[in-house]
Amino acid sequence: MDGGFDWGGLRERVLERIVPSRSEVEALERFREETEGALSDLLGASGFRAVAEVQGSAARETWLAGEEDVDVFIVLDAGYDRGVLPEVLDVVKGYVGEGWVEAYAEHPYIRAEVDGFSVDFVPCFRVARGGGLISATDRSPLHTEYLRGRLTPGLREEARLLKRFMKGVGAYGAEVRVGGFSGYLCELLVVHYGSFEAVLRGAGSWRRGEVVDAVGGSDVEVLRRRFREPLIVPDPVDPGRNVASAVSETVFWGFTEAARAFLGAPSERFFFPQEADVDASGVIEALGSRGSAILFVLVEDGDVDVPDVLWGQLYRAEKAICGLLEKSSFDVYRSAAWSDESSFHVIVFELGCAVLPGVMRRVGPPVRMVEDGRRFVEAHLGAEGTVSGPWIEGDRWWVETVRPEPEARGLVESALADGGRGVGVSRRLGAKMRDGLSVLLGDEVAPYVAGEFARFLFRFLDGRPVWLV
Repeated sequence: MDGGFDWGGLRERVLERIVPSRSEVEALERFREETEGALSDLLGASGFRAVAEVQGSAARETWLAGEEDVDVFIVLDAGYDRGVLPEVLDVVKGYVGEGWVEAYAEHPYIRAEVDGFSVDFVPCFRVARGGGLISATDRSPLHTEYLRGRLTPGLREEARLLKRFMKGVGAYGAEVRVGGFSGYLCELLVVHYGSFEAVLRGAGSWRRGEVVDAVGGSDVEVLRRRFREPLIVPDPVDPGRNVASAVSETVFWGFTEAARAFLGAPSERFFFPQEADVDASGVIEALGSRGSAILFVLVEDGDVDVPDVLWGQLYRAEKAICGLLEKSSFDVYRSAAWSDESSFHVIVFELGCAVLPGVMRRVGPPVRMVEDGRRFVEAHLGAEGTVSGPWIEGDRWWVETVRPEPEARGLVESALADGGRGVGVSRRLGAKMRDGLSVLLGDEVAPYVAGEFARFLFRFLDGRPVWLV
């Protein structure tokens, strides 16, 4: 551990809560032995040269107490291609029995509950380090192999501290919903810097385009030209890939500031933030008294996509609707998306106002641009939508016209009536909007404010990071 930092017993208290108990370790080991053995035998009996292997944090012994997610990879020997994946997954389905769900990332995989664990069964191909990849998942066994020899028992504790800190400050998870740090990235950072504390000290001075070279010897400027993300961490097993590519600008800067705040005033709240009691009626009252306008786009969904696909669609729609509102002169203070990932999605916008004046000023060309000025005057003089002008003010032509849609709700409803294809909403989410769309203002959302949506809305209105007090 770095000197000069007084944990005051905090480290031990946190570790007591995040290091798995002996019974948890034994349960995972039983699951690993049984699953790897039985599923590997079944794959062999089905004619496949393949084995089942637990990968990820469970294999590297950096998982956190209470976590029940396990990644089981079906590693196919050289000579296979993607064409065999459906048959391989059929073997997995037979092993699991009932209750499995087929999901899709780069290629299909199976999700199932097995012996109390939430398991992803992911097919991949056996490749050598530095060799050509057939799928992105082929790296996972290489990641485990690389880190096993570098993660000492002490560093595993440090990795667990960093992961729990990341979770506490909302920076953990490479999935689209979060845009944060993966478990593998956390482990690489700990190996590179040497401790949890050292990672935070390093992060406190990061700048955009920061390069953390875990192996060493990379040309920093070449990496910055190749990768445009705020944090660049070349993958030791595949240097052409940035392990930190998922880390968004917001999460990157949020983590650096949280690191500085923790080092300045260490507290357990960074690891385990206190969730405020959320009263739905209080949230609804806050909507009515805020002074700004809160616009909700609600989408009912009977056929939800896998999370990464869904969140990609929601964030794309959020950006598209923000652009529509801003282009129409509505001030968008903030926006966010939320979903229960099963039937109900919401995109929320805080606007300066919900209704603009019915007329608007439009600037024309400089008077010196004779032909452009003539066309501007001809277009607006006596036109149905012209309220005043055209006139000359300073060196330019101006006109006052009727605003096409002065109400934010009407503008959004009109743009999304056909699924929002004209403003950039994805085809699949747009189809769902056509079937189940509601655009609400302020406390009109009251019938929906409950459970996790109420908590999300409370956090949105509060605005502060959970660690900021």
